[in-house]
Amino acid sequence: MRKRLNVVLCIILGVLLLGVCGLVIGQNLYYRNRWYPGTTINGISVAGYTLEESKGKLQEYFQDYTLTVTGRDNGNLTIAKDEIEYAIMPNSKWEEAFQAQHNRWLLPFTEIKSPEVGYDVSYNEQSLNSLVSQSVLVKGNGSYAIQKPVSAHAEYDAVSNQFVCVREIIGNTIRIPVLLAEIKSALQQGKMDLDLNDIENYPEVYERPQVTSQDPQMKNQINACNNAAMRFITWKFDKDLKETITPKRIAGWITYKNNKVTYNETAMEKWVEKFCKKYCTVGKTRKIKSHTGKKVVVAGGDYGWQISTEQTLKQLKKALKQKIDMKDTEEYMKEPSSGAKKALSISNKPAYLVTAHNLDFDGEIQDWDPENYVEVSLKEQMVYVFRKGKVAYSCRCISGRPVKDRTTKKGAYYIKEHRTNYTMVGEDYKTFVKYWVRITWTGTGFHPATWQPWSRWTKTLYKTKGSHGCLNLTAKDAEKLYYMLKYKEAVFIY
Repeated sequence: MRKRLNVVLCIILGVLLLGVCGLVIGQNLYYRNRWYPGTTINGISVAGYTLEESKGKLQEYFQDYTLTVTGRDNGNLTIAKDEIEYAIMPNSKWEEAFQAQHNRWLLPFTEIKSPEVGYDVSYNEQSLNSLVSQSVLVKGNGSYAIQKPVSAHAEYDAVSNQFVCVREIIGNTIRIPVLLAEIKSALQQGKMDLDLNDIENYPEVYERPQVTSQDPQMKNQINACNNAAMRFITWKFDKDLKETITPKRIAGWITYKNNKVTYNETAMEKWVEKFCKKYCTVGKTRKIKSHTGKKVVVAGGDYGWQISTEQTLKQLKKALKQKIDMKDTEEYMKEPSSGAKKALSISNKPAYLVTAHNLDFDGEIQDWDPENYVEVSLKEQMVYVFRKGKVAYSCRCISGRPVKDRTTKKGAYYIKEHRTNYTMVGEDYKTFVKYWVRITWTGTGFHPATWQPWSRWTKTLYKTKGSHGCLNLTAKDAEKLYYMLKYKEAVFIY
């Protein structure tokens, strides 16, 4: 019985073995000129196809070929087969892969590895170049704007009172040569999709900002700019009047380049100019009380307040260079109302070229001493000296002859010097006088003129006997004014 069972088992095993062998032989005979089951070539299934049939399937697969290029901001480019005369054919590697696959036996029990082979591709390169260079990805249109990359940079934030990092803008500006290279590579491989948003695989297609917010230099830039801007530069006129440059304004002058803070000197000069002009009263129109008690308008002249633009600019530059403790800067940025503001404050005195009696810069200027001044009426050819608001002394004068370069200039001036035994020198004269009181730096002054015909003086004598611009006086009046008039006293000539 046992012997019979063994015989039966041997017969069954023999039949199974014959079946397996037959299956293997049958499959190998069937697939001897076909691709093995499960075979794909570059994503195209060719299992069970002959080599020629698989080539035909390749042509069928690419019959309506289109390459879709997806860019940033939902931009895209579609390249159709016919637009560039695209053609694709299997290369010689197909035959090599087919032969290599058929060198194996025991097909059902082996793992099929799909071969990676290439194509012979052709297309019109000129058409491709034109299509890409004129595409919306490169040129943009009404609904797709091209944005250049912008580097991260430090910018002053008025809310937080400090420089902060403004993040970079990556933009969507294409590097055309790089894009063309990637498209040609995709065409060569028969790809149908090219996603430029895949930064890992296509890192160079788009132009990139030179500096990002993650760059270590950004922190250095912000610290340097904050330390340069965090100061309050003040010019004090008196306890109630001052002008201050704040960190916000300084920040507008700052540029950070090559790891260094620089200032826009043109902008600084404009600020200084505006500042000095704001507090300048020289040449302004004034209303004075005349000897009649009525108001008289006097314009021009050199009396008033005037700040030196040159010296003020030097003060500003010095203040900007002054070393500031970074701890005070950090404390102020955390809490602007803290005591750190005092440590960041730099005080200056206005650098005046000329000064007046009163600080008055707004509205109807009244910067002279309204109790003590000199009034010169060219119409009346009279001089009036005011003391304590009233005419304390008056006298006749002879002003400049009304011809070119000799007319006495009108305006508000001030007494600049007193001299005795002074020689006046001009182009056509050299005259000695005992008393000289200078009114202008160009030569106008009070002085005695003994040569004038005072016995027949009239209001119109100056038209024929007028001076070279000075105010001629009798010897007595010249001496009186010499001792009566004070240095820097206002003189109004009209």
